[in-house]
Amino acid sequence: MPSSSSSIGTPLAVEVEIRREKASALRRVGDKLETLIAQLVKLQGELSTLSGWQRAKKAEEYQKLWADADYQRWCLVIQRESLGLFHHAEVDLMYPIPPKVK
Repeated sequence: MPSSSSSIGTPLAVEVEIRREKASALRRVGDKLETLIAQLVKLQGELSTLSGWQRAKKAEEYQKLWADADYQRWCLVIQRESLGLFHHAEVDLMYPIPPKVK
């Protein structure tokens, strides 16, 4: 009967590589989300100094970035769930997405 480990408790090389790739994918999504959040924070500051059509244009840019950040957060949650992590309060603490603007 084949086993998934070369000896009890020791993972096979392929299992280690799969775990590394899962962790790497999780990190890539987290990095994307961090970048988007930083861009949102910067735009949020710019929005507070603008008015009229300039603000409207910048608000549209903000909304697009916000939607991208929300999607990346969703991807991060899916990645976490694929690893067996089902409580996501930490995600909101580590990656606080600024609120939508009007």
